[in-house]
Amino acid sequence: MPTRAGWGVLIGGSGFVVAGRLFGAIEFLVVGLGAVGAVIIAVLMRSMVPSRVTITRQLTPPQVPAGEPARIDLEIVNHAPYRTPVMTLHDAVSGSRGVTLSLAPVARNGGRVHGAYRLPTTRRGVLTLGPIRIEDTDGLGLARRRHHLETRVRLVVHPPIESLPPLRIPAGDDPLIGEDLRQSLGLSDEEFDGLREYVPGDDLRKIHWPSSARHGELQVRQFRPPRHGRLSLVIDTRPPGDAATAIDATASIAGSIAAAVLESGDATRIETTDGRTTPLVTGMASLDGLLEFLALLDGGSERLHPAVPSGGGTVVAISADPDIASDAGSRRRLATRLRATVVITVDALAWGTGTAAPRSAGDWIHLTGPGQLATNWNLGSRRVVGQ
Repeated sequence: MPTRAGWGVLIGGSGFVVAGRLFGAIEFLVVGLGAVGAVIIAVLMRSMVPSRVTITRQLTPPQVPAGEPARIDLEIVNHAPYRTPVMTLHDAVSGSRGVTLSLAPVARNGGRVHGAYRLPTTRRGVLTLGPIRIEDTDGLGLARRRHHLETRVRLVVHPPIESLPPLRIPAGDDPLIGEDLRQSLGLSDEEFDGLREYVPGDDLRKIHWPSSARHGELQVRQFRPPRHGRLSLVIDTRPPGDAATAIDATASIAGSIAAAVLESGDATRIETTDGRTTPLVTGMASLDGLLEFLALLDGGSERLHPAVPSGGGTVVAISADPDIASDAGSRRRLATRLRATVVITVDALAWGTGTAAPRSAGDWIHLTGPGQLATNWNLGSRRVVGQ
């Protein structure tokens, strides 16, 4: 179809043709017919010779904290036996107007070019990029042809994560047992538990040769599954903790603690008071799944789900309820109900404004802005990581 310039040339050319017919001026006819013919030829060329390109994206990084831009690199490959026309790419982005890029002609038969743009992020969530709309424009800018590439990628915008030292969680009396669970968590046999007789199929590397020589039969070393600490982070999503500003703050605290626990080699899960939960995971490779859970966390319920917290281990409760922050009795009841060793409260309304200082007292930590957890965690961590 004609571009805006093409429509202008077409209308102007038609006017010259009409004027040439009315006044019998051959010069007007020639100019008008030339202009109309140029637009028609441009439209036919764009219809008959479309671009044939593929576009791939690479996100750097694939997950970004809210407020930091993501870099999107594009590789455009031309598969046609002719050079591409001038192209305009429009990459759709959910929740925004998208991004538009102009692209110079690409060489034929596998020619490729690279482009990039930065995508700003404002708050957590999962953004969908795509499809890509391509506009082919002829050299004179008179006609264009639009088509779409159905290529989509997801960008996870997670809450900001504060850097904390690795947090060791006490194992207590709840070992992680079961071969499938131990393998999925990357655990290994570490604690020697005794000897037993060899059974066909046992790993020959576990044979204890000195004991085998004394007993006259093969003896195999037996190991006890290691005890790893597990931490449940329970986010209070009961009103007013279901507000977006409240979840932004509590999710950031939960993600920061979870990252430190995983870095230490212990296991963790994130739960909400209305029953949503992640699996119990360990290892830094599992952090992406937790961050996506926090990126998508929204809403809540007034009820406190009876299955929360799930499993055993240490529990840390995180709440943005002002009543829990101001009333020791409310905090104690919440801690008792959730079996929480530490209750962390956040001032979501004044988060990051600097109007109030953080506080901590024994098993309670109150935060008023980002960057305060590392310092105050040491004060409230004696019962969590020091027992």
